[in-house]
Amino acid sequence: MIRLVPILIFILSLAGLVDALYFTFAYYGRIKKARWVPEILCARDGSSCVTVVQTPYARVFGAPNSLLGILYYVVMMLWLPWPSDVHGVEEHAYLFLFFTGALLLASAVTVVLGFYLIDALRSKLHVDCPLCYTAHAINILLFVLLIAFCHAVL
Repeated sequence: MIRLVPILIFILSLAGLVDALYFTFAYYGRIKKARWVPEILCARDGSSCVTVVQTPYARVFGAPNSLLGILYYVVMMLWLPWPSDVHGVEEHAYLFLFFTGALLLASAVTVVLGFYLIDALRSKLHVDCPLCYTAHAINILLFVLLIAFCHAVL
């Protein structure tokens, strides 16, 4: 079962990356008039996704949230092939533990931030955004899988 966890982390990270790329393009106005984007992905003017990226909630830490998401998902995918044998060379074990701890912290922050952003969507903006909910669900699943992976390896 533990061998399946890195595969699931990779697939979810890839899905999150695609979602974050979509929102980044929407944030910078590259999606608005795209005819190739299905309407279900809310790519039209006045839609929830385009509306959401134009609010202050789209950039909680200054940069667009989706740009930070791209960084997060790429780092997650780059971390996966790291040898997780913490009983091997001591320097490698310390680096693995440091980066794993940093990734766990970043993952926890994305989950907490996700709850804040979902609350803002529902109670302040009064908007439904399926892609936003998808991204937050991916982040929760990644956090749970990362904890499971660390528990099994450490």
